[in-house]
Amino acid sequence: MGQAGGGSRRLLPESGGGVAPRMEATLSVGRQTGVGRFRIDGFSHLHRKRGDAVSSGPIIDVGDAQWEILVYPRGNDRCKDGWIRVSVRCTRGKQETRAVYSVSVVNQAGEVKHKLEEEALFMSGDGWGFDNFISLERLTDPSKGFSDDVVIFEASVTVLGQEVVSVTGLEGGPASSRSVAVKDIASDWRAMWRSSLDSDVVLRVGENELRAHRLVLVTRSPVFARMLSVESKMAEASSGVVKIEDVDCDTMDILCEFMYTDVVREGGLCWDDPEAAGNLLQAAAKYEVSGLVRQCAAKVSQTLTIDSAAEWLILASQIGPQAEILKERCLRFISRHLSEVQVTEGWQRLMQNQRVLTEAAPLLFQAISPPSKRRKLPTRRARED
Repeated sequence: MGQAGGGSRRLLPESGGGVAPRMEATLSVGRQTGVGRFRIDGFSHLHRKRGDAVSSGPIIDVGDAQWEILVYPRGNDRCKDGWIRVSVRCTRGKQETRAVYSVSVVNQAGEVKHKLEEEALFMSGDGWGFDNFISLERLTDPSKGFSDDVVIFEASVTVLGQEVVSVTGLEGGPASSRSVAVKDIASDWRAMWRSSLDSDVVLRVGENELRAHRLVLVTRSPVFARMLSVESKMAEASSGVVKIEDVDCDTMDILCEFMYTDVVREGGLCWDDPEAAGNLLQAAAKYEVSGLVRQCAAKVSQTLTIDSAAEWLILASQIGPQAEILKERCLRFISRHLSEVQVTEGWQRLMQNQRVLTEAAPLLFQAISPPSKRRKLPTRRARED
């Protein structure tokens, strides 16, 4: 930024002058919560096939999105017989939303009898939920306060919302403050990435070149920091040219845009394309862009199939803790479809991968057959003299 008179900014008192104002920046992450209930009278008379849901319609309005509760009275193909599935679906949303959601069963007295909660990334149309949420036997147990064939489901959605940076004066400084929505900043940075204005790094991907900004790359990726930082003695630091040999151009473009904006743009990737999603997940892991690793893992975990589950389990295990949500969901999926997954090529590769198998086998066995609670031994009473 230019300074009046052309001098550099001074942070210390000048002779005969005042003291430069001291400023404080605060990043606030908003949390907005919405709650909705779905009451079903005559639950036992619902005529639904396995895999068919009944919907509350949009009953939660929070952030820039609306949400509905979906109940599968006969469960789905991942549920055990006699168990139901309940999920929460985003019916309208302008952008990807990170939220903590919970689903509860409430009896007629208003008491919560069962509740599950987790965090997920939602786009418009995305639904997250719980297979084997509760058994029909427990859901209609009069001793739990359920009666008259009435079942009430309650969902809560807490949007971990818009990030806002506020700048205020300290110790008598300017009373005014300014707030900048981070999503607006993201739009500006996306434009900078697209325009390549004042770029100082060239990423050579095959026959293509992507022009980027050193400051962004070294800030967002520890791998690029080791290559391009001023202190680095690597050839890339002096030349400003990085050869990318094991990532395709489309994947690198999405990865770079995420480093600028923290968002995978709509239409930028089809998550149902296992090859494209896998390429992006591996690229994010290679360049240690942890936020994108977590986002890819969460998205991919919604698209598991019989043929892909073992393959994704191998990849998630190789990536490590940042892909934990994908590994957990792979294990749960495989445990429910073990006989079918065992005849896939992915399962054969899993059996041949000794390192992954050693790590995953105990977890898989536990998912297939959870340990029962240990019976407490009677406490020995102290002897009375």
